[in-house]
Amino acid sequence: MKIYSSYLLEFAVNLRYAKMKIAIVGAGICGLTSAYILSRDGHSVSVFEKEKTLGGLAGSFKDRNWQWSLEKYYHHFFSSDKEVSSLLRQLGLQDKLFFKTPKTSLFIRGKICTFDTPWAVLSFPYLNILEKLRVGLVTGWLKITPFWQHLEKVTAERWLKKYYGKKAYQMLWEPLLKAKFGNKYEGIPASWFWARIKKRTNRLGYLEGGLLTLVESLAAKIKEGSGEIILGAEVKNLNELGDFDKIIVTTSPESFLKIAPDLPKDYKIKIQKLESVGAIALVLCLKEKFLKDDTYWLNINEAEFPFVAVVEHTNFIDRQYYGGDHLLYVGGYYPTNHPFFKMTKEQIYQKFLPFLKKINPDFDFSLFIIHYSLFMNLYAQPLVPLNYSKTLPSLTTPLPNLFFATMHHVYPWDRGVNYAISLGRKVAHELSSQKD
Repeated sequence: MKIYSSYLLEFAVNLRYAKMKIAIVGAGICGLTSAYILSRDGHSVSVFEKEKTLGGLAGSFKDRNWQWSLEKYYHHFFSSDKEVSSLLRQLGLQDKLFFKTPKTSLFIRGKICTFDTPWAVLSFPYLNILEKLRVGLVTGWLKITPFWQHLEKVTAERWLKKYYGKKAYQMLWEPLLKAKFGNKYEGIPASWFWARIKKRTNRLGYLEGGLLTLVESLAAKIKEGSGEIILGAEVKNLNELGDFDKIIVTTSPESFLKIAPDLPKDYKIKIQKLESVGAIALVLCLKEKFLKDDTYWLNINEAEFPFVAVVEHTNFIDRQYYGGDHLLYVGGYYPTNHPFFKMTKEQIYQKFLPFLKKINPDFDFSLFIIHYSLFMNLYAQPLVPLNYSKTLPSLTTPLPNLFFATMHHVYPWDRGVNYAISLGRKVAHELSSQKD
């Protein structure tokens, strides 16, 4: 009888853990992926999203005459993005993914220079042959080496100067580091740069219908299972979610601290140290092509420019899916207290316009612009310090049954859809594996 009772107790315990009531705060790719996995596994999942649309930084918008949606911030996949491929197969979307090889260039000294193949590097006019060969060799080494731990001990500035050479560093990499990280660029570890080079591929992928295809499929699978998604539902305090067995928060560190007042002081200090910069994307809808040489991605290597990239989406994806419109992103990264974040879209447009004219002086914006949209996010790019792997907080928190998964957790990789999916899987597994 005692043995029988022990079996009943074990069964009851296993049943308790077989189905949990889980709250997920944030409906970006990480939150949706974890919700999909947990609801698929039979748990009751509720996703709370303060915005009225899904996707977070991977969110989309659509004009009436467009067949496909467009991301608010420029997105594409690399052929090395295994997490993307795996999730698409699980969702039955693998046939929606396609690849192209668009052109990547630099705008430097008032000129557009292609910089995406060995031949293009050899043709680059502002370095001598030995400097070009050095660039190729160092970049090639970064592509093949799997070892990054020693690189987090040294700054990117110091490492790049040493191995690429001072001239190549100042011409190629310093403008981009400064544009992305502002006055914090000197503290960024070389491991960040390694990750940028390691996973980059010339072949870039995109989904039929845009990223919204993935986002809506995840949402549908969550709802088909034992989950729900509540939009326009801002969680202001985690104590509101007291009925849930476990909670995953996928917001920015700042938002996490605001809604979790019961966190221990020493842990709060750790989270407060997770710094970031914000992003702005001005999306121009045009009647004519802006980058006439068919460049898709144009890095801006000019210090005085107020943006770091010009991305002509329709030089990558056929404009037939957007009613024949030409779509141009103009984007940059800025400290969270930058004046741009308080400006209107008209003010930002006027700030950017003189510099766009430097890229293409013959383009008549008054004649060719249809309309434009502005998107801002204060948490877009983590600022990672030296030896970050030693101080990065874990996915578990000091509070029982509370998990925190944010962009900082994808380190050493850079933020992106592939690593948001990976993080969603990891936090779902972490939650499921903890039985206490």
